[in-house]
Amino acid sequence: MERKSPSQASVKKDIDSLVNNFLSYAIAKSSAIRRYNTSKVIIDQNDLEHMGAVTMIAMLFSDYFNKIGISNNTEKVMRIAITHDLDEVVSGDLPHDAKYELGEHSEKLRGVLEQLSESTVRTMYGRIRHEDLRRRYLNTYMEQRQRKTIEAKIAKLADYIDAILYCKNEIRMGNGDLGVVVNSAGKQFDKMLTGILTDYKNQMALGSALSNRKA
Repeated sequence: MERKSPSQASVKKDIDSLVNNFLSYAIAKSSAIRRYNTSKVIIDQNDLEHMGAVTMIAMLFSDYFNKIGISNNTEKVMRIAITHDLDEVVSGDLPHDAKYELGEHSEKLRGVLEQLSESTVRTMYGRIRHEDLRRRYLNTYMEQRQRKTIEAKIAKLADYIDAILYCKNEIRMGNGDLGVVVNSAGKQFDKMLTGILTDYKNQMALGSALSNRKA
């Protein structure tokens, strides 16, 4: 069946719904959430600014990894990056130390946050009236949370880098309180990058072994 061209009125109605029911809420909420809210900072950063910076970093990382042979979908990387902290419209930005530096307690906290985050994201995307769009964005969120795909891992690398860049800028301006974040995020970045490169080497070795077997 031939698809009919949508009328301007129906498109305008859909856009108005997206703007008024979802975008106005998501943008207002994420721009009101101050990161590092338990630390002294010189220049504030909100979640919306952070997600924008992470998206720019993630785009560059995605292109670089494609260049060196680690294939990934740049659009998907950017979609994950630009929405990766939308769940914080309810929880806010919790301190980095609480999420990563308290051993077993941090693990339990992250588990609780994952449950809260999924519920929050489902409710938030429920503001979008089109089921196919809701499902697409929820799937993007779940991919980001599970962090199994190369795209989700690249977006997380970008997340770590933005934290490092922001905190180093604070340190340069005389705020030494965020040095612990630089160290912790750097370790997390190195660990994830090692995993990506190890997976790539293993894939290359497997491909070579299969090629030799066929020969």
